[in-house]
Amino acid sequence: MGDLKEKIAVVLVGKENENELINVLKDVKYVELRIDEFLRNFREEGIIDWIKKIRRICENEIIGTVRWYKEGGENPFYISEKKRIDIYRRISDYVDLIDIEIKSRICENVIEISKSKNKKVILSYHNFKKTPDYKIIRKIVKKGKNKQADYVKIATRVNSKKHLFTLIKLTYDYSKKINMIVVPMGVSLIERFVPLALGSTLSYVSLSQKTSPNQPSYYDILNLTK
Repeated sequence: MGDLKEKIAVVLVGKENENELINVLKDVKYVELRIDEFLRNFREEGIIDWIKKIRRICENEIIGTVRWYKEGGENPFYISEKKRIDIYRRISDYVDLIDIEIKSRICENVIEISKSKNKKVILSYHNFKKTPDYKIIRKIVKKGKNKQADYVKIATRVNSKKHLFTLIKLTYDYSKKINMIVVPMGVSLIERFVPLALGSTLSYVSLSQKTSPNQPSYYDILNLTK
């Protein structure tokens, strides 16, 4: 997979086969644990054991997120903000990066938890309907920069060439000023990875379950790089 593996995060939800994980995770740098999706199928008491299992079988950078239902996609799983803070606090000892939505009410709380544990923070914005105008998402990026995010993530639905150009321009303009993660959703495999060529830090692929529109799987990437 060459240099691409340094820019890929495999998204896990808890339903993956351990042998498959051992084979897959050695080929990528990042893992994203979707705690909200894990809780859709498993008990809350199993979260830490799940993270520890992932840690045992890989040396990847682990991203932990408990996605806000308002940015959870077409079939979001509701978790109260109070519960989300509690889960973020509990997982903070076991992950390397913590992803929290920049527009959520608990953003400041989670930043504080993350910094107290010396964890890197991804401040994220997801829009599953459209890509807002450039001025709007530029303000979101600047807000993330002002909050001293280690990374700002922008993941938006692309419905036109203009939308894709907006994300490309955003990546080009800001990737030298702050670590950017830019993800065009609902596009082809090649279009999804265009921001990587312009400075975006990483992109996401599924393994057992897609968590965004047209999200490529790890095996799509494998075929692309053969």
